[in-house]
Amino acid sequence: MTATITHPGARSTTGPAARPLTLAGLLAVLVLIPLLLAALSAESESAGLAAAVQAGVCARGAGPLAALFAAEAVLLAGATAAAYFLGSRRHWAAVTLRQYGWLALSLLALIAAPFLIAWQTDSSVCVRGQAFFWQSIFIEAFILASLAISYNLVFGFAGVLSFGHAAFFGLGAYTVGLLMLHLEWPLLPAVIAALLISLLTGLLVSVVALRIHGLYFAIFTLTFAEIFYVLAQNRIMADITGAEDGFTFAVPDWINATQNRLTFYYLALLFLVICYLLVRQLMNSPAGRVLHAIRDNENRALSLGFNTFAYKTMAIVLGGVLASGAGVLRALLNKGASPNVLSSTFTIDPLLMTLIGGVGTFNGPVIGAFLLRMVEYALRDSVITLGSFELNIGEHWFLILGTLFILIVIAFPSGITGTLRDWWRSRRQPLQKRAAAAGRDH
Repeated sequence: MTATITHPGARSTTGPAARPLTLAGLLAVLVLIPLLLAALSAESESAGLAAAVQAGVCARGAGPLAALFAAEAVLLAGATAAAYFLGSRRHWAAVTLRQYGWLALSLLALIAAPFLIAWQTDSSVCVRGQAFFWQSIFIEAFILASLAISYNLVFGFAGVLSFGHAAFFGLGAYTVGLLMLHLEWPLLPAVIAALLISLLTGLLVSVVALRIHGLYFAIFTLTFAEIFYVLAQNRIMADITGAEDGFTFAVPDWINATQNRLTFYYLALLFLVICYLLVRQLMNSPAGRVLHAIRDNENRALSLGFNTFAYKTMAIVLGGVLASGAGVLRALLNKGASPNVLSSTFTIDPLLMTLIGGVGTFNGPVIGAFLLRMVEYALRDSVITLGSFELNIGEHWFLILGTLFILIVIAFPSGITGTLRDWWRSRRQPLQKRAAAAGRDH
């Protein structure tokens, strides 16, 4: 038996794999503490812990809960900033906060957002009001961000330009809805079936279309998506799909966004986090590095012996499954589906979100989705009046969106995330060189 002796001054050897788990545990504690305190404050009026938690969560204004979340966010932001600028470069806690602190802070902010809005607007997260309304805006942003992440995997990381991504999004929405409406399937089997069908569809597209490259592949995928769009509108299938009017279906009460919007909010946020972490884990793995190589120079990757067809198929299939999951959430949110979910809008939008946020970045599609959704909400119903001139933004939305896109691309050539990353790297390099020179002088 051998004994390991650790010097008291030695640094922790916590491995990289344990760091996100440690931060996830810390985040769970930060979420549970306000909920338990809210339950304790309401326990005298409610019977049982579950009822006490619900009473605390649904309280008008959500003052104590929101204040605790805000205080925790400030503390986490301070700790992350301290670790980034002042912390040791080797201590595991400082390294963990530098790598994942801002991500954890963003997630904590999104978890707390309904309560912070309720606090500021004196409304409740459980009944109609400002907090209830803003949850729907955020849910739509979560779904669009998940769709953009899936598109970025195919386009940004694998380098495959597709104009048919809406087919997977709409396929998920239609499959789960039609199975629950006509065959009366329970929710979980219908969702699993939708994901499996999108997986098989992704395999079919890959096997058929990856034999061609570049613009020809993009045109093929556009045609493929248009076939689904035309079929969904066809009057011959009106009894099944509702043709151009679409169809509606009943969803379980616990996931009904009209009755339990907060539950749906956290379900959509959970799916977004799963998409983000799954793509991030894939791209940080050896398979992800091969995808990077294929995107940059496929011929060189082939010459090194990699099966580029298999790797691109993996990216298309996984991207299609994630897009289908986003489509399932949209169908459950609206309790129905229409041909609109199969239109080119849900290919162009994630493409724009990816370009605005940053192609081939992890945070870019999320930032692009939130920015596009919030700008649309803020401006689409606005009317600008200058003297006798009046501009209805809603009537000219696509023209204004195109103008905004051009301005953003000019200001951020590599997308918002990519340009800021390049700027930060250019600022850090002189500092690192001066630090190295100072070390040599000593």
